[in-house]
Amino acid sequence: MTNIVSCIVANLAVMHHGHPEHRRLAVPLRHDTLSRYDRKGFGHLPHVIDAMAAMGLVIKHAAHIKKRRTGIEATGALLEALLGARAEGVARAEGEETIWLFARTGRNATGKKLPFELVDYVDTEETLRLRSEMEEINTFLASQRLELQGQRQAAFRLNRHFLLRDASDPHTFHLHGRLYGGFWESMPKNLRADLRINGEPIADLDYASMFPRLAYARVGAEPPEGDLYAIPGLEEHRAGVKAGFAAMLSSSNEMTRLPSEVKEALPLGWTGRRLAQAISFKHPALVPLFGKDTALDLMFTESCILVTVLLRLAKMGIAALPMHDGVMVAARHFEMAKEVMMVVAAAREGAPIPVVAK
Repeated sequence: MTNIVSCIVANLAVMHHGHPEHRRLAVPLRHDTLSRYDRKGFGHLPHVIDAMAAMGLVIKHAAHIKKRRTGIEATGALLEALLGARAEGVARAEGEETIWLFARTGRNATGKKLPFELVDYVDTEETLRLRSEMEEINTFLASQRLELQGQRQAAFRLNRHFLLRDASDPHTFHLHGRLYGGFWESMPKNLRADLRINGEPIADLDYASMFPRLAYARVGAEPPEGDLYAIPGLEEHRAGVKAGFAAMLSSSNEMTRLPSEVKEALPLGWTGRRLAQAISFKHPALVPLFGKDTALDLMFTESCILVTVLLRLAKMGIAALPMHDGVMVAARHFEMAKEVMMVVAAAREGAPIPVVAK
């Protein structure tokens, strides 16, 4: 029981200090068979939450329709204690799974994608190697001091997410593979200037136009000169082009309608078909990849490059915080991190991928 209470309080503390805009903690209370992703000994979690609610320490919010999580909110004496505490003393429990495998579950009657489901796989030499890499990265980063606005951040653990296109597919680890779990990943860009690694300000490095360049490497063609997201008539809407490009690589069909986030980033009058034609005209060599659900393969390549970069920098004593297609390092390590990123990408893809400072 003590472990359960400690876990609830620790998670509420991290939420209040790391994500002050949120008030509720999402908690799974459904009774399922334990898998590799579950912490043993938490069968009494629902009863402990009910007891804490009866004591006036938390408010329990029922799960919304079609949602899987119950919400709990600190209140009373517990909320006062959390707001006056510091989250830096919160540690991660041992044994947490770092290699996650998800599967797509299709779409509902209206065509909306259903949530992914976790797959309880059996370990192989490959998964043991992948987990060992994550352990090496996490162990090194845990020894570094990360501060935001002068406050040391709570412990975290990076995990790597792989995906199956269908739940019936063999359990492989060759799709997606991106890293998650770092508090900095959801941090607003304007706060990054307040981030410190071992007391030093950060440098933010990014692979330039990585997705298009990985796509060109896949088809064995040279990308054109200049900005790969530059489309005539959309020079001021690069973010929309970038999102549309990713959507064309992620879809299994021709893009005739704009996803909502793409539509919002483009000027009026642009349709899915018009954008698809403009991007295809700019990148004719990539047309065979559009509408073929290629993005998952490119994400996997991207993630392999990032993991190799993190491991090499760790061996050099340089802490790097991953951001899918880039890293943040202490500013004095900018040149060394840039060189490592370029060498690793060129070795993997057989062609250079420029690295720029954000």
